[in-house]
Amino acid sequence: MNFAILLFGASLMGLGGVLVRLAGDAGVGPFGSAFWRMALASVVLVAWALARQLRSTRRPRAASPVEAELEPALEQPAAAMPVWLHVWSRPALIAVAACMFAGDLILYHLGLFWTTVANATMESNLAPVVITIALWAMTGAAPSPMFLLGMGTALVGAMTMIGAHLGHGTALLGDICGLSSALFYAAYQLSVQQARQRLETLPLMAWVSSGAALALLPFALGESRFLPTAPIGWVWLVGLALLVQIGGQVVVAHAIKHLPARLASVGLLMQPATAAVYAWIILGQAMSAVQIAGAAVALGGIYLARRAGG
Repeated sequence: MNFAILLFGASLMGLGGVLVRLAGDAGVGPFGSAFWRMALASVVLVAWALARQLRSTRRPRAASPVEAELEPALEQPAAAMPVWLHVWSRPALIAVAACMFAGDLILYHLGLFWTTVANATMESNLAPVVITIALWAMTGAAPSPMFLLGMGTALVGAMTMIGAHLGHGTALLGDICGLSSALFYAAYQLSVQQARQRLETLPLMAWVSSGAALALLPFALGESRFLPTAPIGWVWLVGLALLVQIGGQVVVAHAIKHLPARLASVGLLMQPATAAVYAWIILGQAMSAVQIAGAAVALGGIYLARRAGG
């Protein structure tokens, strides 16, 4: 049952790329959709955090089942962090996490507009590989041979998918944005993982989401595609915030808490897989046989890397 819940949550998160493109068809640019994604989610998260704090001051009580899923460090044990990261203050970690998340969304949303949803989402999901390499460089803790095999396999698959866009400037630039977003998302995860040791996850999510929205606002305003030109655009933006940014993550957090790391690693691959299916059905973005083969290889590599890291 928990594995089915994980698949459902990952499938919700896989909707993100399609909703960004649908919002684009309704007049909202990539920066605008990134801003509204975080701003609308922040309204819910801040209200949720304040309501929880108000109830706790009135009378102590046990957290509700949903709130319990948002407590710190549920997904997996914290990775070995470099010593210098432990001396950062809580506001500094929150600020870094917010800025890195904003950078991730800027690059990922640009990638969604310039290349296919399948490519951009798969490339962004290389973040676990980036995290392990970064920790290897910072701490000297060498990854296992299985991780190195998974990393190499994932990169071969990603390069196969990107190869179809060689000679197509805009699509290739979108792939570069997708790959670059993985760097920012990895930095976001590392800073959040450290911040979770000092702050509960619900207020942390509220702070980081609000900070990311503020960081994204100048980009969104400067883009001149800030508001939807059709009412349906708000439906896509609200869905992006509630279904993907909040709903998908909460459901995934609940399922991962009750699953072995190996099984969770398989389930999380549902996000890039369903993103490709959604894009094909809703946006008509069919993949060639070579791209499908590359995606399968990349998914296998990401699974091996996650399994080795977990």
